[in-house]
Amino acid sequence: MNLSWLSNLTKPFSSLLNPIAERIGDWLGRRKPHLYLHVQPATSMWSIAPQPQRDGSSLELMHVVFCGGFNHDDRKQTLVITSAYPEGTEPKFRMIENLSIPPETIVNERVDALVLPVRAKKEKPWTGRFILVDQFQRKYKTKKITFQWAGPPTTK
Repeated sequence: MNLSWLSNLTKPFSSLLNPIAERIGDWLGRRKPHLYLHVQPATSMWSIAPQPQRDGSSLELMHVVFCGGFNHDDRKQTLVITSAYPEGTEPKFRMIENLSIPPETIVNERVDALVLPVRAKKEKPWTGRFILVDQFQRKYKTKKITFQWAGPPTTK
């Protein structure tokens, strides 16, 4: 039995449906990549950043800084980190620049975060995790990092 007429009938539909099927396959096949961070311990610091208010008072923000090497295991796509903040806080100012991590590359970058609430005691080291958010709003949690106090001595 010759069914060649059937392929002629389905050809217009396949040119329409193939791109849709490929996009659905890409969407279903996209997994969250693993993000790797190699922190340089000597650069992990925190302090208080005073933020002047309209009423003349000052709001104390937690300023956290670290440098490290970033890479990931997605071989096709660049990962873009759009936000970073310590776990249990909320960022009050956006990172200065997005952090782009191309495939199969280690990128050395500095991360600055101004957040509330202050999670540490002044003049003491603070240990915590950072949350990094990518361009698709996926969150990555780092291992614990110890941040040294970098502010001035407090007077009491």
